[in-house]
Amino acid sequence: MITNSKRPSPSRSPSSTSSSSSLSSTPISGSSYTRQNRPSHRCSMTNECPKTTRRFTLHGLFPAITKQLSDHMTTSKKSLIGQMNDIKNKPQQHITRWRKRASSLIPSSLFPDRNERKTSCQSIINVDEIRAHRNVLDFGITAPKLFQPSLLLSEEQIKQILLELPARVHACNWNLTFSTENHGFSLNALYRRSIEQDSNSTSLLVVKDIEQNVFGAFLSSRVMISDGFYGTGESFLFTYYPTFKVFHWTHHNLFFIKGDLHSLGLGSGETIFLYEFQCLHAGTYGLWLDGDLYHGRTCPSKTYDNDYLTRSEDFIVDNIELWSFVD
Repeated sequence: MITNSKRPSPSRSPSSTSSSSSLSSTPISGSSYTRQNRPSHRCSMTNECPKTTRRFTLHGLFPAITKQLSDHMTTSKKSLIGQMNDIKNKPQQHITRWRKRASSLIPSSLFPDRNERKTSCQSIINVDEIRAHRNVLDFGITAPKLFQPSLLLSEEQIKQILLELPARVHACNWNLTFSTENHGFSLNALYRRSIEQDSNSTSLLVVKDIEQNVFGAFLSSRVMISDGFYGTGESFLFTYYPTFKVFHWTHHNLFFIKGDLHSLGLGSGETIFLYEFQCLHAGTYGLWLDGDLYHGRTCPSKTYDNDYLTRSEDFIVDNIELWSFVD
């Protein structure tokens, strides 16, 4: 027979009884009941209250990271310097490689203007400054190939004259068409050697006098005998005395090149007149050579507005080279 009996209630510990009685007896008011007095389940489970924690941020890591990077850079630099001292007897390329690695560890913030120097460029305001910079700047022009060595022009002088040549001959090779060293002192021999070139060929005439001054002219056509002047405005005179100078066409006249059996003249300062149906010239030339390629003369001309190409107006020829440009 089943009887209804009350389940015995669990016994409570004295502490819990006292605590419950104290809580029940403690009046709850807005002034005395605060968050600190509120019972916490975490405290009852762990039997201890958690410590006060701070929100996690990255601001505290920056000094530590900076210090570690600084220590790493210092250690790496010391290690590289020590390795450089150990390879004194090794090839130079190893030393250069280590130096580059060591310099890469230096922070770029120490050199704020390093990149600015690469991109900075001084402004050029006139043509004279452009011509002054042309001997320094690299325009990407390939150095020409000389089929024969030159006895009159150095490598630096060839680079200077190359910048003044027309763009259509920059990629051409240089062929020594005539030289007094190989073919003798004869203007007729120069004509014969030059006429063998293509009709559209250009030429570079280089002269050196007995005072070792070098000068000459770029000719827009091959050198030949003619009744009058020929050529185009691409022609110009140049000299390396005392420094490199170029005298381009002034558009004043068309007296570029004139050759006959007795002389060769480049540029003129006077007019041409007719006498008994023959074209005669009564002026001076920018550069003039006689039939024996022995005596020469240089004077200011209106064609090029040039100075004297050498020390004195009259000079004695020491050597002459005539170069043609071929593909």
